[in-house]
Amino acid sequence: MNFEETRKVVEAAIQEHEHRHLTDVELTILRGSWEGQTYDEMAKSSMYEASYLKGDAGHKFWKLLTEVLGEPVSKRNFRAVVERSQFSHKVATSVRSLNLTYTMKYVQHPRLETLCQQEILQPGSLLKIKAPPKMGKTLHLSMLINYAEKVQGYRAVDLKLRLAEKADFENLDKFLRWFCSSITQMLNQELDHKIDEHWNQQLGNSKLKCMKYFEDYLLNENEPPLVLGLDDVDRVFQNPEIAGDFFNMLRSWHEKARTREIWGRFRLIVTYTEYTLLDITNSPFYNVGEEIELPELSADQIKDLANMYELDWNDDQVNLLMNMVGGHPYLVREAIEHVQRWGMQLEEILKIAPTEAGIYSEFLQENLWNLQQNLVKYPEMNQALKQLVTVNSPVKLESNLASKLYEIGLVKRQGNDVEPRCQLYRLYFQERLKDTQ
Repeated sequence: MNFEETRKVVEAAIQEHEHRHLTDVELTILRGSWEGQTYDEMAKSSMYEASYLKGDAGHKFWKLLTEVLGEPVSKRNFRAVVERSQFSHKVATSVRSLNLTYTMKYVQHPRLETLCQQEILQPGSLLKIKAPPKMGKTLHLSMLINYAEKVQGYRAVDLKLRLAEKADFENLDKFLRWFCSSITQMLNQELDHKIDEHWNQQLGNSKLKCMKYFEDYLLNENEPPLVLGLDDVDRVFQNPEIAGDFFNMLRSWHEKARTREIWGRFRLIVTYTEYTLLDITNSPFYNVGEEIELPELSADQIKDLANMYELDWNDDQVNLLMNMVGGHPYLVREAIEHVQRWGMQLEEILKIAPTEAGIYSEFLQENLWNLQQNLVKYPEMNQALKQLVTVNSPVKLESNLASKLYEIGLVKRQGNDVEPRCQLYRLYFQERLKDTQ
């Protein structure tokens, strides 16, 4: 088995038992373990500390795989366990049912969805979906890809950039070859043998070769338009030596649609958390395309979601949950799933929610880590957030600080002021920041 086959088996097994995808940290551990990396090596190529990967996250991940695969699983033996797993023969069925399962649990945003659907019908369109982590970007993209393919009859590719390996980011040439190869495979086109031939025979730099490959093989006038969804483009921003050239190339393709009919057959959707630490006016997608920002769930939508999980919630239960997590899609869904799947009481969940014993422990630790990484360049963020969580009203912060805290998902805007995105964050960071300077 190769890594992609292994990932599908693990994802199918987790989907079967947990009704969710692999998280970013789980994928980091799985890929690193597959490549024979130590936890220290994984940490160097990811956003996580080695102690976190080896400790809490790693312990939970191997414990989860032990439960879903039916025998003890560790970093050393997981390959053998996966290969003989009872889930191996179910992979195709489970993967095919993945989108169906999530569609059933998808809370609709009718006006937003109509806007997005109309946009990808436009020749050469560029749709940008921006939201903090865990706000539903991946799920929303999947719905749009399904709409393009099943409803409009377009060719559509949902390319997860987190699936690129470390070696794929060694240089721009290697990354663009991976990019072309991945799209070709996902289109089920028998063109893999053409990529090496094309790359060796074409003149010009890597961007020109990539553009010509699309024109010669992927944008054929006899085929329906191609919709390309790029999920987690922040993964590319972690490699600045590649990011600028890659995204400027994509921008140029979008602009070519005005003058070249062939590029009108290409429609691009990107999801991201933040452009990068660069000034926004220097970002490759500034002032082009259509940008949407995913909203939080309303009280009615939360009640609808609870009903999807066969929970007959009234307004009191919905309000109780929203008082702690607002309408944050991931936090809401986690609470509902724990009530439905494990029979936990909502009051019990919320009582310990801001602590390391709560169901949000891993997610809160990731937010803390993200804050700490940004403190390297913006040390004043620590005091700014500390100020926010110790008062009960919105606060006016320096514009750049407010924007950075907003981009990493810790605050929401109230006019020109900001406040913690939800009470969960306020309580958690009150405790974590109380002894900091």
